[in-house]
Amino acid sequence: MSRPSTSRQSSNAQLPRFRSAHVPTLSNARPSPVTRRTSVSGLTAGAQKAQRTSKTSQKLVLLPSAPQTKPLRADEDDVHGYETDTGFRDHKSEGERMTKEQRQRAGFKRITAYCISESFKMKLLASFLKREHNVSPRVFDEAMYILYHLPLLPGYGPNSNIRSSAPLSSPRTEALLTHMSEAEENGYQGSYFATPEERSPGSLNDGYMTSGSPVEMRRPPRSPQAATEPSNTREPQDAQFQTSINNEDQFAEAIFFAYGVVVFFGLEEGQERGILEDIDNAGVLRRPIEEDDWEIEECHFAHDPLIAYPRIYNDFFTFKSPSHLLKLSVAHALAQSTLLAHYETNAQRVLSDPRTVSIPRQLASSGAIQLKRKDALRITGRLFKLRRDINLVSNVLDVPELFWSEASLKDLYDAVREYMEIPGRVQVLNEKLGVASEFLDAIHDHLNNNAMERITWIVIWLIVVAILVELGEVIARLIVHATMGTKTTRVVSPVAAFRTLQRLVAQK
Repeated sequence: MSRPSTSRQSSNAQLPRFRSAHVPTLSNARPSPVTRRTSVSGLTAGAQKAQRTSKTSQKLVLLPSAPQTKPLRADEDDVHGYETDTGFRDHKSEGERMTKEQRQRAGFKRITAYCISESFKMKLLASFLKREHNVSPRVFDEAMYILYHLPLLPGYGPNSNIRSSAPLSSPRTEALLTHMSEAEENGYQGSYFATPEERSPGSLNDGYMTSGSPVEMRRPPRSPQAATEPSNTREPQDAQFQTSINNEDQFAEAIFFAYGVVVFFGLEEGQERGILEDIDNAGVLRRPIEEDDWEIEECHFAHDPLIAYPRIYNDFFTFKSPSHLLKLSVAHALAQSTLLAHYETNAQRVLSDPRTVSIPRQLASSGAIQLKRKDALRITGRLFKLRRDINLVSNVLDVPELFWSEASLKDLYDAVREYMEIPGRVQVLNEKLGVASEFLDAIHDHLNNNAMERITWIVIWLIVVAILVELGEVIARLIVHATMGTKTTRVVSPVAAFRTLQRLVAQK
């Protein structure tokens, strides 16, 4: 099997970003090398934040084992860069060929993650959404799943922007709610991650390396026209999938995580902002983040029951059929990526601080540091807090409890984490903070030496002052004795003193 190749291309954190192929399938994710990423943020510092290459550069997921000797095929831009065991390459869907702005104009559904606070008051959030938004929250450990019925209506009061429509009493709606309850009781029963058979080493086909795919899901290739035109000869299962997909137009979903991140599926930006404003006014946020500093991760998704298996390409998710457990697993990975982007922004802000940047310059130019000990300790504390949050407090490195009970969803979660390059980004961020901490340790040693030198000089001057005081006292005594030595004094003998004493006693 061939391995991913990575290229980097810097981009401005404030400009729209365009991404390309990284993980061809959600069931066959490959680990990527340590790379950099970015997300939408209000940070306007001059230094560039770390970049995620699946957002900013093209990636060849599978490479030939020998040098490419044949010209690229004419339809290279219309097919994926990998081949299945049957020897064909899937055609890119319409959404996968579009840029993010084109998808937005074409009306593809959004997946958006917002990091807006350090944590949520989950009990207060559940009661508020149930009362004001007319929804029924479902709690999955640290995640809260909300199903909104479309179209969204104006809120009940002046402090509520929107609310969910009342669920329709239709067989489709009842079937969906029943399916959700059964899925939670029986576990995920979908066919997204059928175990592939043991694969033999890939062989060259016209100069391209082939790759494997789940046996149960192989289908013949489709032309771009077949991908967009409806088929009248679909299997019964495909018809059932299409019914579920049609139901998706009646619903939108929001998933709130206790660590201050919310992920929306199928909502417009204005509706998302309305929900965020409502929960902010309700006092649900703990230590909210300024809106200019929000971290936002934006993708799009669609459903296609005819694809061989789910995949991510160019930040476009393609699923076989709707499932709230499936979206929960995707949301967990997206939320962790967005939270990590928040930590990356904070780290970049600390490392690009003028006081931090000026330290090496001062050492190189003058050999001294014009930095107070208090400021150095403050910078060190901020870096230590970041490392603690990443490795101990937050769940960026932890596997959510959902995937211990729903093991069939673990592959999807791992695939999205790999696509978002979370392990590599955590490693890079820890290395940056580690180097910065070591540098600041050297600064502290320098400051400690300066402090000890200052204390030493203070002690020396105190000793000098004490010597001067003692010397002055000695000189003063000598002067006093010299003055008293010039006067005549009468010396009384012991006999005279005794007689005087007897006389005084006799008088009494």
